[in-house]
Amino acid sequence: MNHRFIAKIEGRGKHPSPPPLEKRGGATPLLSKEGLGAVGVSFWRFLLGFLVFSVNSSASAADFDPRAIFQNTAKSVVLITAFDSGEQARSMGTGSIIDGQGLVITNAHVIFNTESLRPFQRINVYLKPERVTGNLKKDTALGFNATLLQLSEALDLALVSIDSSPGSPPFPVLRFANPERVEIGDPVVAIGHPEQGGLWTLTTGTISSSIEDFEQVPGKNVFQTEASINRGNSGGPLIDKSGHMVAINSNIARQSADGLAITAINFSIKSSVAVQWLKSAGYPFAYADLAVPAPGEKMVRPKTGIVPVPDTGETPKAETAPPPKTGEGPRILTERRPFTADDLFKQVETEMEDMMRDMRGKLRKKRF
Repeated sequence: MNHRFIAKIEGRGKHPSPPPLEKRGGATPLLSKEGLGAVGVSFWRFLLGFLVFSVNSSASAADFDPRAIFQNTAKSVVLITAFDSGEQARSMGTGSIIDGQGLVITNAHVIFNTESLRPFQRINVYLKPERVTGNLKKDTALGFNATLLQLSEALDLALVSIDSSPGSPPFPVLRFANPERVEIGDPVVAIGHPEQGGLWTLTTGTISSSIEDFEQVPGKNVFQTEASINRGNSGGPLIDKSGHMVAINSNIARQSADGLAITAINFSIKSSVAVQWLKSAGYPFAYADLAVPAPGEKMVRPKTGIVPVPDTGETPKAETAPPPKTGEGPRILTERRPFTADDLFKQVETEMEDMMRDMRGKLRKKRF
């Protein structure tokens, strides 16, 4: 039995009857003028406070427009596949373009092969089409090879670069938001590619909690959110009402140690962690409300490598996140267009075979 849910009840015996009310000198009669005046003032104060709260709540709800957020940010969200040629191990996730030249931030576990204990040899990035149709071949037509630049297993962050042609137009960018301005209860959206769901799926929710040193890793600070996140959402953005990325979706909790099902407990790495890590790797980024490099200004990219977790010198804190508040649950707003990872990788393999066949044909023509 869980004693947390047992209320302590005392004094079950027979209670004595309360003493009769007595008139006391100087007491104001309930319906006197003075009494009515005091009640009236209190009532109007209460009504005014209620109206102010209602207006603020309505204004906050009106400011949050998931459809507009999706339309303005989804182009900056990419599908990522990673695998080794000829191997069964493979991975799929989501990423966000954070630089016009094609820098993409995602989770380390999306591009890291846990069997070989090294990054996958091949990384592909797919841009969102003008319209997601549910046809896997059409929806993944804008594919690029990508190169791993930086990796931190402990922070679960990775930076990859889209291998685009020189002179290509700049990619649409998703800017970082300052997580210090985010409060518990703030509305957010998540965009990603959940397993058994649709590509570029939009879900909504709220910030449920804030946790420091998540998984006992110093500096790995996260938000807990009830926005629906599943496998395939890894590395994707958690976006605020202004259309800026407040966190990077990373972990989910679905089952307790004793087998009890857990719902709506998801964790996203705060944007401040990503900004600090990128800066330590030689990639300076500013929050959306601060000064940023001028459009078209190129960033000097450092050498690639694996970046360790910044040593904060602090003792990790053990903190447990409370469950999210009850209320309207997270909603999936995009039309369901199911796909499977097997179909996606089968398509990638087919494209590779077609490419090799074309290359062989060209070589034969040159020989003869």
